[in-house]
Amino acid sequence: MAKNSADFWLEGLVPAVFTPFDQNGELELSKIGPYCEYLLKNNLKAIYVNGTTGEGKSLTKDERKRILEEWIRVSRRRIKIVAHVGVLNVRESKELAKHAEEAGADALASLPPLFFKPQSTDTLIEHCKAIADVAPHLPFYYYHLPIMTGVEFNMEDFIRRAKEKIPNLAGIKFSSKDLVDMIGCVFQEKVNVVYGCDEQLLAGLVTGAHGAVGSTHNFMPLVFQRMIEYIKNGELQKAREEQMRAQRLCRVMYKYGSLLGGNVAALKSFMPLVGLDLGPPREPMRAMTDNEAKQFRKEIEDLGFFSWNAAVIS
Repeated sequence: MAKNSADFWLEGLVPAVFTPFDQNGELELSKIGPYCEYLLKNNLKAIYVNGTTGEGKSLTKDERKRILEEWIRVSRRRIKIVAHVGVLNVRESKELAKHAEEAGADALASLPPLFFKPQSTDTLIEHCKAIADVAPHLPFYYYHLPIMTGVEFNMEDFIRRAKEKIPNLAGIKFSSKDLVDMIGCVFQEKVNVVYGCDEQLLAGLVTGAHGAVGSTHNFMPLVFQRMIEYIKNGELQKAREEQMRAQRLCRVMYKYGSLLGGNVAALKSFMPLVGLDLGPPREPMRAMTDNEAKQFRKEIEDLGFFSWNAAVIS
């Protein structure tokens, strides 16, 4: 049953899940079941579906529906599911939002328009309201990703004003490195702020984020779970050590992401290391060559990844 925004709250780690493809770039939905069981083994309570990590912009509308339906089917209400519905065509975003509510998702999220970009905070609020109103019983999260969208308004101001016009506004997925602006969002009453920059998650949590949506939570959840516990216990030096592991790994990811056409392609290459081969990325990104894959694995081994106890292996 859909959750009301008043009692829905994301905390801890929320993996932004990958989309499984076969070698021809077609959906391989049969891998979602084992993927779900792996996440549950790692004590993960919620996921973010069809977002950047899931290559949502490279999927058709119908594919996005099928992916969401499969996650809902295999999860059997054991995990909260946030459906990302942002696309270029606002009518399709509305259709996906309505589908998410009818299919049984727990919440929805959306990016801003990506081509005809909003020119003011008011325009952005109206865009979000148009989507959120279609699924009034689902909590709505705005996905703030200015480095990719080019839409960068003050989010403290956006949240304060949007709360007055969007009854089911639950929070924001804040994927900007502007922590001053993020703190302003945290100050807003009853606004769920989940941080989206894995490489500086420690800073985001210490400054008030309630949880985190990220790609690396898929293959190194135990690293971040330890970090969160160290923060709670006041053991900041130990928390920094866990964060630095993520930092070093992200540097390797950025290097290969620039070769493969996007960081998601490099991130997806980590999944076989924890027992889940989810296939190649979809074009315009590409998979690693055999030589690149060998060098990639060597660099990951040199980091010490396999000694980090990064995840309960599938």
